[in-house]
Amino acid sequence: MSHDPLSRLPPERIPEPSPSRMQETIAAAQQLFARQPVQTPGKQRAGRRVFFGRTWMEAILGAGLVSTACVLAFVLSPAFMVTPPVLEREPVQTGPIRTDMMVPAQGLRPVDLDMIADLEPYTFGALRLGVRNADERFALYHVDEQGLELQLLEGRKAAAETVSISDAVLTQWNGQQVLAVRSGFGDLQRWDAFVEEGFGFELSAALSHQIWDAADAAEVEQRLAVASGG
Repeated sequence: MSHDPLSRLPPERIPEPSPSRMQETIAAAQQLFARQPVQTPGKQRAGRRVFFGRTWMEAILGAGLVSTACVLAFVLSPAFMVTPPVLEREPVQTGPIRTDMMVPAQGLRPVDLDMIADLEPYTFGALRLGVRNADERFALYHVDEQGLELQLLEGRKAAAETVSISDAVLTQWNGQQVLAVRSGFGDLQRWDAFVEEGFGFELSAALSHQIWDAADAAEVEQRLAVASGG
C-alpha cells in the first residue's frame, strides 16, 4: 500500500480537444500568416490591438516611413533646392560711353602693362602717343617732351585683338587743352577726349560723347568749338 498522499486523489479526466476550437485556431493562424486581421467572435487576443488590418506597431512604423519619404521628396524637389543665381553678361555697347575700361578692384591688382609689354609708338605731328597690348588687356599712353609716359586709359579686349591708334589732335575747349585720340582695332575706331588736369590728362566722358564718332581731327575741333560756345 502506497503512502504517497497524492496517490489518494481521484484521477482527473483529460479533456478531449474540441473540433470547433481547433478550426478557429487554424483559421486564425492562416489569417495571421496572410497579414490579415483575425476574425474571431468575442474579445480579441490580449496584447495585439488591430489598426486597419495591421497591428499598432506596424502602423507606427508605416507612418514613420511615409513621413520620411515626404520630407525627402520636399527637400530634394527643384522648387525647394536653392541654386546660385546665374549672372548674365551685359552686351557690349557701341555707343559713346566706353564699356571696355577696367575698374580697379579690391585686393590684388594686375601687373602693370609697362612691365610685361613694349610700347608701340605713334606720332601725329608733335604729339607722341603709344599703345601696349598684352593678352586680354590694352592701354593708351601719352609721351611728353621728356619721354615720360602717362597712361590715358586701360581696357579689356579679346586675346586675338590688337588695339591701335589711328589719329590724334591736341586742341582747346573752354580755355583747357584737350587731347583727342582715335583708337580701336580693325575698323572699330572711336574718339576719346582727355582734358588736361595738373601734370597730365584725364578722360572726359562728356566730351567723348560729343566727338566719339567724328570723321577726322577737323570735325573733332569743330564739335568741341560748338560745345564750348566758341
